[in-house]
Amino acid sequence: MNKNIITLLVLSLVIAMGAEAQSNTKKFGIEINGGIREYHGDLGSSLYFKKAPNYQAVGGAIGMYLNSSFDVNIYGSTGDLGFYKESWDVLKAESYRQGFRSHITEGMIGVTFKLNNGTIMPEDATFKPFIRAGWGAVKSISKFSEGSTLVGDPETYYYASRTRTWLASHWNAAAGFKIGLTDALDLVVSEQVNYSFDDNYDGAPFAIAGARLNSASEGNKPLHDIYLYHNIGFVFNFGSNGNSGSSYKIKDADDDGISDDFDICPNTPVGYQVDTVGCPLDDDKDGVVNDEDKCPNVAGLKAFNGCPDTDGDGIQDSEDKCPKVSGIAEFNGCPDSDKDGVQDSEDKCPLMAGSKEGEGCPDSDGDGVYDHKDVCPTKAGPATNKGCPEIKKDVKEKIRIAASGIYFESAKDIIKPQSYANLDLLAGIMQEYKEASVVIEGHTDNQGADDVNLVLSQKRADAVKAYIANKGVDAARMTTIGYGETKPVADNALNSGRILNRRVDFKLVY
Repeated sequence: MNKNIITLLVLSLVIAMGAEAQSNTKKFGIEINGGIREYHGDLGSSLYFKKAPNYQAVGGAIGMYLNSSFDVNIYGSTGDLGFYKESWDVLKAESYRQGFRSHITEGMIGVTFKLNNGTIMPEDATFKPFIRAGWGAVKSISKFSEGSTLVGDPETYYYASRTRTWLASHWNAAAGFKIGLTDALDLVVSEQVNYSFDDNYDGAPFAIAGARLNSASEGNKPLHDIYLYHNIGFVFNFGSNGNSGSSYKIKDADDDGISDDFDICPNTPVGYQVDTVGCPLDDDKDGVVNDEDKCPNVAGLKAFNGCPDTDGDGIQDSEDKCPKVSGIAEFNGCPDSDKDGVQDSEDKCPLMAGSKEGEGCPDSDGDGVYDHKDVCPTKAGPATNKGCPEIKKDVKEKIRIAASGIYFESAKDIIKPQSYANLDLLAGIMQEYKEASVVIEGHTDNQGADDVNLVLSQKRADAVKAYIANKGVDAARMTTIGYGETKPVADNALNSGRILNRRVDFKLVY
């Protein structure tokens, strides 16, 4: 490597010491490099130092950060390329020096894939491998040695020295690595493969090329010449947040990593997460940015720092014990529909205003028994009678007499007609005491089998129930029980006793 290349690399080191370290907020980088080019083509190969001399070049690149995996680059190099060898002229029976020397300049735009992308390797790794590919153009000014180029017809031909200037499309592939030397500087080492869509570096005819691009009869062209560029250099990066002392800065007033030229929200508070145009992220689209949103994944209200109030009662869901039903603050968001100071979940009468003593229920008849426990909420009565008025003694006596006058066909559940007046009386009493229920008990004497008597007593009680229900009394208010001969009220040894035991008892209850 000559002294000009060394001077260039030292100069790049001095310049780089004033640059900011590269990160996702420092979008740009400049690379300066130098190295050796090696030819491989129709005349032969000097790859990997097979043949002297070596030809030098210098290069550079400008890169812009896209994301943790990719950068976009404009890059290229300029310098010499050559190759010489001794060849034998079979017609003249003499040797001659065949070769060329070209001055080549290429420029490409390409993409770099970084292995230190946070997935394969840490983004802040010191050792940073990469691969790169690009497409562009190449210009070459080639001079061929005397004897390298055929001039004239086969009878009078001679070999002469010629020069040629040409321009062609060009592609490049590279692999290399960077080593972080300081926060401001990387050392870069890479190897580039260069391929041009022309075959005029060496002046050698296509016919002697060994490799072919395809096997088709039309357009079957030899493989074009290539060259390698082994290089080493330095990369420094710039595009800081504008708040440091660097000479290389981008304007970013709010320090969010987005240049002011592209920042739609230039006054974003420091440290807030932003999108690609510099505006704070709002994932749930509720108008409260993520860094201020206590519920960033659920749309909410500004009044509750981005948290929701599903039932719209002014109490945010996280503090609302009834988040889907509108309520009041006194009960942590739960409702009190009748506004009696007892929340609905504890109110025995949630749609009727009451008192705390009555578990949210009123005492409509003022008898000291609250409505939810009062069988007769509109008629005053003692608590011992479930809030219903006492059944008068004369009424109880009418019931007893009427019940004792119910008769059936012998050994059957068919009511005799002389019983109808008494049953009508009992039905009338039940209609008068609408809140009361009745227990109808059937009994027999001890004549006959016990199991038969038990079934018969149940059927007779059911028959009485059916008759009274037919008179307009709700059947749900009546309960029937058959006891058979198990509860006598008189001596079954006497005929008079057996008559008393064949009975139906009628008990009015609340």
